[in-house]
Amino acid sequence: MWDGGRVTTMNDKSTKAIAIGALLLLVNIGLAVTGFVDSQIESGVQTQVAEGYDGLDEDGNQDWSIDYDDDWHVSTSERVYYAYNLDVEAAAASEDICGAACHEKMGPFIYEVTTTREILDFDYDAGTMTYSEYDVFEWCEDCTHEGMASMSGDTDITQVNILWNTQRIGGMGSGIEYGEIFAKGMFAAQMIEFDISNRAPSIWASEDIDGMVGVFSGSLQAMGMDEVNASILAPSGVLSGVYSGADATVSDILNNTDIFFDYTDGILYDAVDPSTVDENGNGGICIALTCDIGPVLVTGMGAPDGGQVTATRAALYGYAGADEATVAAIDATVFGLAASKFVEHGGGAEVNNETPQLRERFQEVSGVNIINPDTLNTLLFDPNVGLMGSFEISGIPLPGMVVGLLLPLQSGSYFEAMETYNVGLLTVVAIAEYAEPWVGLGLLGEPTEFELILTGGQGTMVANDWWLASFGDYDPLGGTYIEIGLNRGDFGGMSALSAEKADFILNDPVIGLKSSFPSAFMYGELSGMTLPDENGEQVVWDDAYVANLYGISEDAAQALRDWVGNFYFDTVMPVLLNFVTGNEPVVTMPISNWLYGWNDAVNTYFGFFPWVSLETNDTYYGSGGVSTGDRSVYVVSTSGDSVGQQLMQGYINSDGDGMCDYDYDSDGAFLGYDLECSENQTYGMTEHLPWRAPHREDSALGLLSDHVGNPVTSLSGTVGGIADADESFDVNLIGYTIANSEVGDTVTHKGIEMVEHRVTADPASNQIQGKLIGSATFVDAMPGALPVYLGADIDMKVEPLSNALMYGDVEVTFYLDLRGVGSMNPDFDSTDVHPVFVINTFSEIEDDQASDFRAAVSDNLGPTGWTNFGGSVGGTLAIIAYAQLAFYVMGIGLIGYGMSKKDE
Repeated sequence: MWDGGRVTTMNDKSTKAIAIGALLLLVNIGLAVTGFVDSQIESGVQTQVAEGYDGLDEDGNQDWSIDYDDDWHVSTSERVYYAYNLDVEAAAASEDICGAACHEKMGPFIYEVTTTREILDFDYDAGTMTYSEYDVFEWCEDCTHEGMASMSGDTDITQVNILWNTQRIGGMGSGIEYGEIFAKGMFAAQMIEFDISNRAPSIWASEDIDGMVGVFSGSLQAMGMDEVNASILAPSGVLSGVYSGADATVSDILNNTDIFFDYTDGILYDAVDPSTVDENGNGGICIALTCDIGPVLVTGMGAPDGGQVTATRAALYGYAGADEATVAAIDATVFGLAASKFVEHGGGAEVNNETPQLRERFQEVSGVNIINPDTLNTLLFDPNVGLMGSFEISGIPLPGMVVGLLLPLQSGSYFEAMETYNVGLLTVVAIAEYAEPWVGLGLLGEPTEFELILTGGQGTMVANDWWLASFGDYDPLGGTYIEIGLNRGDFGGMSALSAEKADFILNDPVIGLKSSFPSAFMYGELSGMTLPDENGEQVVWDDAYVANLYGISEDAAQALRDWVGNFYFDTVMPVLLNFVTGNEPVVTMPISNWLYGWNDAVNTYFGFFPWVSLETNDTYYGSGGVSTGDRSVYVVSTSGDSVGQQLMQGYINSDGDGMCDYDYDSDGAFLGYDLECSENQTYGMTEHLPWRAPHREDSALGLLSDHVGNPVTSLSGTVGGIADADESFDVNLIGYTIANSEVGDTVTHKGIEMVEHRVTADPASNQIQGKLIGSATFVDAMPGALPVYLGADIDMKVEPLSNALMYGDVEVTFYLDLRGVGSMNPDFDSTDVHPVFVINTFSEIEDDQASDFRAAVSDNLGPTGWTNFGGSVGGTLAIIAYAQLAFYVMGIGLIGYGMSKKDE
């Protein structure tokens, strides 16, 4: 944010020589030719100032150390900060935007800034100097500002998380993919509940039915029938026994076996779901009564009706070719046998911690025997971690299994899951091997398939199939709209997308919502326009455009736009970011962390570089020495009319990573980002503010300048410590913007005539999101992603003989648009905008320096200047003096370079 640049006047040691003085030692002058003396003094002062930059000693030898001594290389100044502390409770309670009533100005927080410079090149022919620079900030306990003591750097400040919106935008693709895990977890929870309620009892029922055949065969053998014939007759005998009734005799049962004999194999052993048979007639899921899902399928189809139910079941189990009476008899028998056994074993029971045989049911479907009831209750029903548990955050349902099992499983943290469920490692692995395939992450094998015949459908369904079908249409299992799909709430019925279309919208590599495209989608939602095409053209982003983009109806497009912008961005992303990282839209931390470094949890979680800061200290505060990046490099003029002015800015590869962040070739053409380069290589030199350089404008698709609010990008010619007192000049305002001075009145300060200059930066024309985010993408121009604006008010005074800056009172204010993301062009006279941080610096010529300057220069001017015997400027004036005394030049130390400091 504020990265080291500052207005330099008189406060650091490197500028104290601006008195020109220690400027000149006492030579008496006694010629009463005022105009001539005045012109000689003016000429002499300007010459001395110029010579203070040129790197030549008094004999004209090249020795820049004469002008750039130790005090220039290492200097110390003070910087004052004020921060506005946000009252979160008051803001939450306010129905309207809460400005002044919700903010308390805190401060001053005063820091000593030690600036270290190193000259990299001094080109005498070109009249330029290239040097590097970095700052080290340290809280000052004894400093004061306007009579107020410095508040502790450990003071907590609550303010908006400046990364929050961009992380929500930038993380949308990953967030949607991550959200799918939760959606599929909902499917898996349904499947586990189905297994416990229905599949386990169906398995037990099928085993009973199979056992009945064996028992009947044994009975026949006990009556004298041989084993072969008994085994052949027994299956139809079981069905006949059900048909004949409880009071039937053995003879009755045997006589009725003829009804079933031709159909028994299909009913009990061979029937398969025809929709799962391959094109060669092979395979198929067994649905016979002795197979796992046979009893639940038959029961679920319902009692015989002599119509569709009966006909469908007859077709599935192979007795559709019988006469009507026989079909009716067989169907009643099949249903009676399956349903009685299914119900006998508790089929269809409500699943809770009081469900009979809960442990046995879960063991049957999972293979995991959880003996302790409390452990089983936690595993299945705990709302936060249970396999069937669910909890809500901001109205969004989150499956407990994702938290308790899947996230630890993905990260390999089995021990965490062991602690959560209070079970051993082998048990956790067995639970995961059962539950995870229902979610279908592919971590522990192929996804488990649900037999759609159980719900009247065809084929099988895995979690991903369910999600794609439910995303834009009805839940194929429940027949309703899911809470996290396009048809949620008021949008019910607006979308009827096929699974294939949903797959395209979600997974297309170019415009799919799980790609990087959601950032472009959000640009459209926030700006109302598409991103520029290859010709720089934009069109309106609306329902019609989105409908055409994805090949869907305008109603579905409206639902999709709301799902992305209002549901996922506004609701889901904050929940996800908070859930997985703990980050929040408002942050409380010490002011030293705000300014100089904090470790961001979102960046850490997703494996990005975690350290962030507003100011640019040499290392991140609290990081143990982690570099803030390559140090800044400046090129300044050392001669001619432009002496002291900044010409170019760039960086030096100083952080040890072996990479140049970006660079240009010798012709100024942009080469790209993250380029290999040698240690201490200078790179990226540009005449523009680095964050406004042409390559940054290009990377933002030409949107940056309009978003910022002004087209001025060139820093070349911005003043350092010397400025023409009588003309307006450009100022590099701490690397954010270029401002122009307005010439004011001539005033007297400390006995020295000075020309006032007022420098203002209109916050309405300085939206600085692009510098703060620094993504080098169109996100830098995303409307209101980080709605921070810079305003400045600077009072400068320039001594007209030396053209030296002798006074500077600086206030830079950073404003936040409280309306939030998507908002642009705020009214700064309204309550929509409020300051969040303020920087104050003040410096002026010291009293002793002013005295020396007056003695050396000012007191020799005007009608009575000849009466002063305490100063000289040298040159021909020394010859005119009635008494020639020694003339000594202690030298003019370089007046600091700079409004501008490290840009990024």
